[in-house]
Amino acid sequence: MNIRQPKMITDILQNNLDNVLQEILTPQKIQDNQINVPEVNIYEDDNSYQIKVVMPGVDKKDISLSLDNNIIEIFGKSNHEINKKLTTLRTEINFEDFKRRLAIPKDSDHQSISANLINGILEITIKKKQKIKPKNIIVK
Repeated sequence: MNIRQPKMITDILQNNLDNVLQEILTPQKIQDNQINVPEVNIYEDDNSYQIKVVMPGVDKKDISLSLDNNIIEIFGKSNHEINKKLTTLRTEINFEDFKRRLAIPKDSDHQSISANLINGILEITIKKKQKIKPKNIIVK
C-alpha cells in the first residue's frame, strides 16, 4: 500500500530547500554596512603564507591594506561604470567596493608583508618568522 503525502507538504519542503540552497549559493555580504566580501584562497609553505584575493575591475591605487593585532584588512574601491542604456539580464560578477578581514597566524613576520595585483588577483605574501634553533650550552 502506497501512502502519498499531500502535494502541499512536498511543495513546502521543496520551497524551503530551494531557499536554503539560494542562501548558500548567494555571495555573502557584511550585513551591517552591505560591503561586498571578496573570495580568497590561502596557501602555506615552509617559509610563508600566501593569500590570493579576487578583485575584478579594481586598480591597485584603489586597494588599501592594513594590519592590526594579527588581523589584515583588505579594502578595495571599484570604479566600474554600468552602462545605463543596457538592460541587465544576468549578473554574476560583482564590481562593488569590498572589505575583507583575515586573521593571520602568530608566526607571521609583520615586517615582510608584500602585495602585488596581477590580472585581477591580489597576491599577499607573508613570510614566517624564523624559528630559533635550540642551542647546546657548554658548562665550563
